[in-house]
Parts: sequence; structure tokens; C-alpha cells
Amino acid sequence: MNPRILQEAAVRYFLEVVNTGSISDAAAKLHVVPSAVSRQISRLESELNATLFERQSRGMVPSRAGELLAAYARRSLLDAEHVSTELDALRADAEMTIRIACTEGFAAEFLPHAMTQFRRAHPSARFNLAVATASAVTRQVREAEVDLGFTFSLGPVRDIHVNYAQPAPVLAVVAPTHPLAQRSEVSLRELFDHPLALPGPNSTLRQLLDIYCSREGIRYKSVLDSETLETLLNFSLSGDAITFSGELFLRSRLARGQLVALPVPELHVSDRNIEVQTLARRELPPLLQAFIASVSALLPSRDTQ
Repeated sequence: MNPRILQEAAVRYFLEVVNTGSISDAAAKLHVVPSAVSRQISRLESELNATLFERQSRGMVPSRAGELLAAYARRSLLDAEHVSTELDALRADAEMTIRIACTEGFAAEFLPHAMTQFRRAHPSARFNLAVATASAVTRQVREAEVDLGFTFSLGPVRDIHVNYAQPAPVLAVVAPTHPLAQRSEVSLRELFDHPLALPGPNSTLRQLLDIYCSREGIRYKSVLDSETLETLLNFSLSGDAITFSGELFLRSRLARGQLVALPVPELHVSDRNIEVQTLARRELPPLLQAFIASVSALLPSRDTQ
């Protein structure tokens, strides 16, 4: 094998096919004809003596060899960015943009506060923040679209390094005027005798609720389903519905007494974790390492769960 091929445009074409799952879509993003992409993929497979894709009904799916090459290509791109950033940092006025993807629970209060605090010590830091579902956050980290992911995870994920993890129990919350608000303990079954405002099916919150209900043999109906946590909370505040969230999103409202977290024993054991994710085996720039350390200090410790 000629090692130089791993530094050529063929790898860029290959990586675009991995990301899009389609030669035609990759060609459109690269502004070339599909046959050019196909030729580059064939050339790579010939030079590496390996099949890089499995052609399936849902598109081009990387083989095991393709997965290894994709991981290498993404790290190489990020390492190149790292060198560029380090060279820029030699200038006194250099700035660095930290690209972040997070779920909604991190975006409302926690990350704005964490970024503001970090910039007091590191004024050269800039941020780009995108809000997505938990699975989309992890995908963006794996595909090197972002530097850092803040999300909730139900288990380990391939090609992802977890820089911070702590259990993140689901909280059942109500307005202070709710009939259950003053109870010393509430069972999961009792919750579902009341109107429910539930997060969408793609959220880890909803997936965990379904797991808990399956364990207890409970069926439920909601009066409101929404992908937006803010909508769910305001709906509960204005009526008698119970909703569910994590502590980070509720922290200030709970402290001000605007909402009440119900003591539900079945929800105390957490099957999900808060995670701060980066691409596995990537060398992180010093400023990004410093931000991870700073933000991890603000996240809940095991003692506060």
C-alpha cells in the first residue's frame, strides 16, 4: 500500500460518502459528478486491498475496514485543525472557536453560564452551539462536525470518548399547587393517574419512562407531547399536568420554588448518564481541554445526585 493515498482527496470523498450514506449525495456536497466519487472509492479499495462499503438498501454502509479508515480520516482532519489552531495561538490576538452540540437541557441555562464564566479567564475563546437530540449530538461528535458533545446516554457508544459522566435521574415535576406537591413519597403508578405532559419519543427521558413503565406493567396516556422541554414545563406550571426532566434544566426553577420535584422511588435509580463527549483518540487542543475541565466542575457530582 502507498501511504500517501491516505493524505489525498480520495479520503475526503470517502469520508463524505460515509457521512451522507450515498455517492450521489456526497457528490452534490463536493460539487463533483458521482462517477468521480465512485472512481476515488474504487481507487482507495484497490490501494488498500479492502472493501470499504457494503451496498445495502438503505445506502452505502461502511464495512469494518471502512469504519477504521473513517475514524483515521476524522482524527487526521481534527489534528490538522489542531495544528492550525496552535499556530494561530502564537499571535497575541488569536481566537479559537469551540464547536459544541448539546441537548436542550444543557442549552437554556447551564452552557450559557459555563461559557460566560470560561471567557472571563480565556477571553480568546469563541463558541458555536447547536441544539439536537441525544443521538444527533453523539453522531456530530463521531463525524467531527463538532468538538464537544453534551448529552444524555443510555450506554457506551463506539468511537466516542467520554470525558465526564455522572448518573442523571429523571425527575417528575409539578407546579407547587398540584395535589401531589406536598406528598413525602409518590409511586410511579400514582403519577399516571394524573394528566401527563411528556417529551417526544426520541428523547432519552421518554425512552426511560417507557422502560420504567414496562418494568412496572403500567400503561399511560399523555395530554401533551412535545419535543420542547420549555413547552412542557410551562404547560405544567399553568395547570395540573405532571412532566419529566433532568436536574440541569430545572435547577433555577427548583431553587426559586417555581416547580416541585416529586419523590418517586422508582425514578431514583438512573439508567442514563450525563456525558461530555469527544471523538475517541483525538488529541485535544489545550483550550478545549481547559473548557472541559471548567465545565465538568460545574456539572453535578455523584454526591449531589
